[in-house]
Amino acid sequence: MLGLLVIASGSAWGVTRESVAARARNPVQKENAKKGSRSWSLDSTATQGEIVGYATEVSVLPNQVVHFHVSTTPAARYQIVLYRLGWYGGAGARQFACIPACKRGRQGAPRPVPPPDPNTGIVRAGWPVTDTYRFPRNAVSGYFLVKLKLISGRDEGKVSYIPLILRAPVSRRAAILVQASVNTWQAFNAWGGKSLYAFNSTDQVPANHVSFDRPYDPEGAVPIQYEIGLLRFLERNGYNVSYTTDVDTDRRPAELRRHRLVVSSGHDAYWTKQQRDAFEAARDSGTNLGFIGADIGEWQIRYENNRRTIVEYRDAALDPETDPALETVRFDDLASPRPVCQLRGVSFGGLDPNNGPRRAYVVNRAALKDAWFRRTGFTAKSRLGDSVGFVWDTIQPSCAAPNTTIFFSYRGRNTTGTPTTAQAVRYVAPSGARIFSSGSLRFVWGLDNAYARKGVRPNPRLQRFMKNALAALTSKR
Repeated sequence: MLGLLVIASGSAWGVTRESVAARARNPVQKENAKKGSRSWSLDSTATQGEIVGYATEVSVLPNQVVHFHVSTTPAARYQIVLYRLGWYGGAGARQFACIPACKRGRQGAPRPVPPPDPNTGIVRAGWPVTDTYRFPRNAVSGYFLVKLKLISGRDEGKVSYIPLILRAPVSRRAAILVQASVNTWQAFNAWGGKSLYAFNSTDQVPANHVSFDRPYDPEGAVPIQYEIGLLRFLERNGYNVSYTTDVDTDRRPAELRRHRLVVSSGHDAYWTKQQRDAFEAARDSGTNLGFIGADIGEWQIRYENNRRTIVEYRDAALDPETDPALETVRFDDLASPRPVCQLRGVSFGGLDPNNGPRRAYVVNRAALKDAWFRRTGFTAKSRLGDSVGFVWDTIQPSCAAPNTTIFFSYRGRNTTGTPTTAQAVRYVAPSGARIFSSGSLRFVWGLDNAYARKGVRPNPRLQRFMKNALAALTSKR
């Protein structure tokens, strides 16, 4: 889950911010015309827990309050700075607010790290609220990064981060809705010694319950590197977009049908039954879907504790749930299977470590006459360098849609030598909805390399392809 942060410099718009603001038509364009800030990062320096914290909420609306829980070890003064991520002329973010103020801080205190529950592995911090912030009524929906910074003591200057989503009010009906994969962020989070994975859990024993009521592990990167490139691409190009989370889709499934295009972003692997139902209902009502990532919606989870706890046993034999439709296994492995490929057109195909080989998509010659390739410059010999990994998807012949178009494909072997394939595809549902799956986490690196492996450059031809795709997916039929 680690990567190298690369921030583009300068403005590629070729116009002043003032002229952009004058021509801005939607809230995202107006927001990105404001002055950006480079005083942010995704990488924590407080790797030993010198300052950590979490929020009571994964998302809020404008005019709602977010509650923070901060610990400093040892006791020291700290400050909270909120950034809205976007394009901002290449700066990548705008400094949005300071808590309690930009020129003063607050006294912090150390908080205990509870041991994992011996039965479930859950770690719930249970710290008191130390800070609150009410978002302005006119704040624009987006990904926010909350920087916790020590401003006194022996560790002065060290920082850690909390990601947060600001949703849009009902009155704001953006053409595109992007779903952040907060379930996956928490699944990989090993703060307190446990995640849903053995590799970063104590004694190599994973938890089957993980809590949102704890900080993100400061020794790992804030887990949005496979989502940040898409949001920068969308905001750089002025798309009418708003943001939500998978937790909110579970809570308000009808929200998906209020938009022309719903995009699941990044490594959005963990869904509830209600989330899967919501995406199918949106597709069947004619809403277009985009899956810009890979391994999306593969595992079924449940929530407890008012959606503040994720439950994931991975094995039906271990799951105490008596309703087989709710067991926490792969959707493909339910007693009444719900194959992922029936929704996305592809499903999990393989993975390599983040430092694995550089794998390239090639253009499918048979699709070159498709309107999505118009004016891209792609040819039958074109390759997209380092575009496949570290997780990728493939077509499953047993459930491939009859009208699937393959745009890009990869054939090779994984690190064990087993043959593997990946495809980026589109199919048309009976409702007329168009579903696009990029088939790879690294597909987004060709759109924006803000958190890409060193040496990766954005691909202008892929950027043009994506603009064509978005024009089709957001058009009124």
